[in-house]
Amino acid sequence: MKNFWQLLQFRVQCSLKSEASTSYLSYGWWILEPLLHMAMFYLIFEILLNQGTKDFVAYLLCGLIPWLWFNKSITNATGSIPAARGIMMQTRVPVTLFPTEVVAQDSVKQLLVFSILFIFLIAYGTPISIHWLATIPIALTQLLLTLALSLLVAAITPFLPDVRFLIQTGLLMLMMGSGIFYSYDVILPEHRTMFFMNPMANLIWNYREALMYQHWPDWQ
Repeated sequence: MKNFWQLLQFRVQCSLKSEASTSYLSYGWWILEPLLHMAMFYLIFEILLNQGTKDFVAYLLCGLIPWLWFNKSITNATGSIPAARGIMMQTRVPVTLFPTEVVAQDSVKQLLVFSILFIFLIAYGTPISIHWLATIPIALTQLLLTLALSLLVAAITPFLPDVRFLIQTGLLMLMMGSGIFYSYDVILPEHRTMFFMNPMANLIWNYREALMYQHWPDWQ
């Protein structure tokens, strides 16, 4: 087990350095990519469709940034085992190493992105609150959820390669049903139970409660 974590740490460090060295902006892409996503959705929903809520930029970021972490980790983990076939043929390593590496790598990037989110919220006028500490257990819960699903899809894909198309469709459905772009008030009361069956909808709601509205998470 100790060797597993040492190997994981080594591979994550090497992967991050290698990824940063292949682009002109280096580590800047870790911040620029979610900002570009945010700008695109802001243009569509706030400017073109005029569907934004009050404090829409903060509202959008508090939902979109956790979602991008989840979506990218699941997507990257899908093909992580087939991509490592050459390594597995040369040495004995647990197959769980490769999807875990993907999740760990994306999580390291997310730490930087979350720090930018906190800076933005402060600049936006959101009061700093002790409730912000709630993002720690929320993020850890999301990490466990992401790791569990990543291990699942990574285990299935080598046997059923076409399932990756279903995974992409499923992720799109989860995104549209997570309340990233719209207020929960637009959801009919009789549909809210079904809405919160989406685990990412619950997590995003709790992120916003802690960061924007100074409420502790509702873990019921």
